[in-house]
Amino acid sequence: MNIIFTRHSKQRMKLYNISEKTVISIIETGKSNEMDDGKIIYIDSVENFPYPIKVICKIENELLVIISCYPFKRRI
Repeated sequence: MNIIFTRHSKQRMKLYNISEKTVISIIETGKSNEMDDGKIIYIDSVENFPYPIKVICKIENELLVIISCYPFKRRI
């Protein structure tokens, strides 16, 4: 499946120093939760980050669109 990063997600990744590789790793190994509106939320702990990273995405036309990602300010 192809992955597309929105402008918002790229801005958040730059703000919090999260790499694309880290986001992809979270999607592959993190806990997932599907919301009623079709969004999928992944949360996973990452080395060198004090908090887990939360990735919000949606599947559209066989593309995985990363909507946002940021440090989750609570422990999991």
